[in-house]
Amino acid sequence: MLGYGTMGGKVTVYFSQKLPADPRERYRALAERGYAPLFTLYQEHGDNIIRLRKPYVCPGFDALLAEQPRGDALITDQPGLYIGVKTADCVPLLLWDETAGVVAAVHAGWRGTALNIAGKAVHIMRDEFGARDIRAAIGPCICKHCFVTRGDVPEAMPVLARPYIERFAPGQYRVDLPEINAALLREADARDVIMPRSCTRCESETYWSHRRHGPARGLQVSLIGLREADA
Repeated sequence: MLGYGTMGGKVTVYFSQKLPADPRERYRALAERGYAPLFTLYQEHGDNIIRLRKPYVCPGFDALLAEQPRGDALITDQPGLYIGVKTADCVPLLLWDETAGVVAAVHAGWRGTALNIAGKAVHIMRDEFGARDIRAAIGPCICKHCFVTRGDVPEAMPVLARPYIERFAPGQYRVDLPEINAALLREADARDVIMPRSCTRCESETYWSHRRHGPARGLQVSLIGLREADA
C-alpha cells in the first residue's frame, strides 16, 4: 500500500492509494503502517460532523465497525488517535491547527460540497476548539474534466461555485469539486490550502474510482492525527 503524507511536527497527514474493499483488510493494511487506532464513519453524503473530544478512547475495531456513527466529517483534539474518511472520487479534506491541537477529516461528495461541509468544519474547529490558524490539504479526487453531470448538481451549488462550473453540452456540465471546496475553505478563513496531486478517475491504476470501476472497487482512506507528546 502506497500513499503520501507527512509525519513531521505535531500532526500526521496521510492520503492512501488503493485499499481493499473489506474494512478489516483495509484497517489491517493501515495499522501495519502505524495508522492505528483509526476512527472512521458510516458516510451518508451529508453535512453531519462528529466531535471526538479528549479524553477519548477509541473502541476496538470490531466494536467500532458494529456501531459506526453516521456522518461525513470528524473533528478531534485527542492525541494518539487517527481520524479518516473513505473516498473513491469524492473530495477528502484534512484540516489542522497545530497550535490549538485540533484536526479534522472531511468527506465532501457533491452533496456535501453543496451543503458547505468544508466551511462548517472550519467554523466548528474555530468556535468550539479554539483554532485560529487552520491549514488544509485536499487529497486525490475526481477532476473537473472527469466529473460530468446534469443540471441538478450545478443548481445545488452555492453562488461561490459558479466560476468552477462549465456548461459544455446541452444539459451537461463539468463541475470542479476540489476548487469549489478550496474556495469554501478560504471563505471560512482556512489558509494554505494544498490542492490534490491526482485525479482518481484519470489515474485509475493507482486509485479506486467509482465512475471508472463501479461497485467492484475498494476505497482510499485519507487520515490525520495529533501525535502524542512523548511520541
